[in-house]
Amino acid sequence: MARVRSAKRKVRSGLHEVRSGLHEVRSGALAVRISVDAAGNLTEVTLPKHVPAALTADDLAEVLKQLEAFPLADHGAPFMRKVREKMRKIPWGHALTYQELAAKAGSPKASRAVGQACARNPLPLIIPCHRVLAENGIGGFGYGVEWKSALLALETEARP
Repeated sequence: MARVRSAKRKVRSGLHEVRSGLHEVRSGALAVRISVDAAGNLTEVTLPKHVPAALTADDLAEVLKQLEAFPLADHGAPFMRKVREKMRKIPWGHALTYQELAAKAGSPKASRAVGQACARNPLPLIIPCHRVLAENGIGGFGYGVEWKSALLALETEARP
């Protein structure tokens, strides 16, 4: 459940009422910080610095379920929004390369721009930039390759 860390105004988001500001979403070993704006839109997701040792696919799936209850804030340039929209459609347990995602976004030669959209993604997990890989390896991730590898490994399990 989301816990209020600081509050400005109550808003309705999904199935529950939350206050704008900072909150924590938790399941098992995974606790992420989120920011919610005055309209109830999710504006930022912050992962812990290190991957929790006891992190499970169940924990990840439950946190995702909680995050999916929030509408998302619409930010970024039109191409970045389009890339993030396509990224959201990459299912659990699957991945695309930066080039494949660029093609799905309508700009097959824009793999570097896709990489920038991933790097500037304020909503990791809910917009699964960790599911976008380099042509010749895992690629980068804002929280480090340790997090990206752990998330991809957990997602090889069937989604609970």
